[in-house]
Amino acid sequence: MSFRYFAYGSNLWPAQIRSRCPTAAVLGLATMSGWSAVYDKPGADGTAKLNLREADGSDVHGVVYEIDDVERSALDLAEPGYTPFVLDATLASGEVVEALTYRWEPEGTAGAPVDWYVAMVDAGAVYHGLDDAYIAQRLRVGVRPDTVASGVVPASAEDLPAMQEVLSKCLSVDTPRYAVHPGDLAWWMWHDDPRHPDRLSYWMIPGVAVLVLDAVAGEISAFAAPGHPVRPLIEWAQRRLGGTGEVGWVADSDQDLVEYLREGGYEAVHTDRLYQWDLEVTEIPDIRLPSGWALRPIVGDDEANARRAASHAAFGSTMEPAMHLARYLRLMRSPVYERSRDLVAVSPAGRIASFMIWWADDSGIAQIEPFGTDPEFHRSGLGRALIHYGLRRMLDSGMSLARVITDDFRSGATAFYEAVGFADAGRVRWWSKPPAG
Repeated sequence: MSFRYFAYGSNLWPAQIRSRCPTAAVLGLATMSGWSAVYDKPGADGTAKLNLREADGSDVHGVVYEIDDVERSALDLAEPGYTPFVLDATLASGEVVEALTYRWEPEGTAGAPVDWYVAMVDAGAVYHGLDDAYIAQRLRVGVRPDTVASGVVPASAEDLPAMQEVLSKCLSVDTPRYAVHPGDLAWWMWHDDPRHPDRLSYWMIPGVAVLVLDAVAGEISAFAAPGHPVRPLIEWAQRRLGGTGEVGWVADSDQDLVEYLREGGYEAVHTDRLYQWDLEVTEIPDIRLPSGWALRPIVGDDEANARRAASHAAFGSTMEPAMHLARYLRLMRSPVYERSRDLVAVSPAGRIASFMIWWADDSGIAQIEPFGTDPEFHRSGLGRALIHYGLRRMLDSGMSLARVITDDFRSGATAFYEAVGFADAGRVRWWSKPPAG
């Protein structure tokens, strides 16, 4: 069973509604007559949130979602202080449907909404294609800067180049602070798990910072350009996650951040190992292959299923093969994909045994994400050969350093990277606060 819900504010943004109700599916654009949308509901942070007020001759524009009944309680909890009620919503097709929505009934606040909240409402309205005039006149209002991290706005695929520019700035400066590679961000965005749509939400302070929140795992990935602090980003993100977020990508060498987390009651709960190859100093070994095997970029869509099968086996994926293939094809057809950097080791019969994608950056740092070998071909030398082939292509492309990161508990992977010649470059940890009590 399911219910219909009319969203007119922050739940217009897909990442927001799906973090609360993962089954939410868009039924269509809709309007509610006799109501007006105003920013006057007092929020817990002292700022105004969007609300419904009765108003003759006025319409509220929004979206009707279909949501499983089991998620109704989660939606109620996410709307503290609001009163749920059911009204008629008119879909763009003209069909009238009953839909649940929420409003604040007592007297409203005269305070201004905070900047990131209005930006989120705006982003959701634009995403769904609400009327431009309605967005401009009703949703875009004066705001007040957030007191923790001012200027945070939601980001989407269109903002990826701007977010990557921030990460590239981070890589261009020698600093103890760790930053993921711009290619990592592209991989996350275009190779996301279709079983958990909008699991990751992306935020940024343009030119200054990048934030990625994982609604399922409750993880915070926060990166700030050189000269800008990362702590306010963590505090802002924790407010979004109710103070339970796990802070990731913290290098042991970043003593200031480690000390901040320890003082805040965090404990390290998960460790990754970072490996590097100095392409300008460390010689790349000669490549040896069994007779008839080839190392090359993937040919194209026709080879996608063979590539998918190798990945499925290498990572022990539980995803249904057709979905797994669709996921990979989405990446291949995306604007971030470079076929020349999607490398494979292929048998004479066309079977893919090992695979890797590497990502370039203007900083001269290349990132390997992902790399894997079908277990049937472990200890065959094919993974080693493909890694060294990829390193040669990175060097020929002007890269000066290659990076790869793997879970510390994956002893097979750590042993492999050390055996093929990568240098251990330190630890990157995830930090979490133990449950109260």
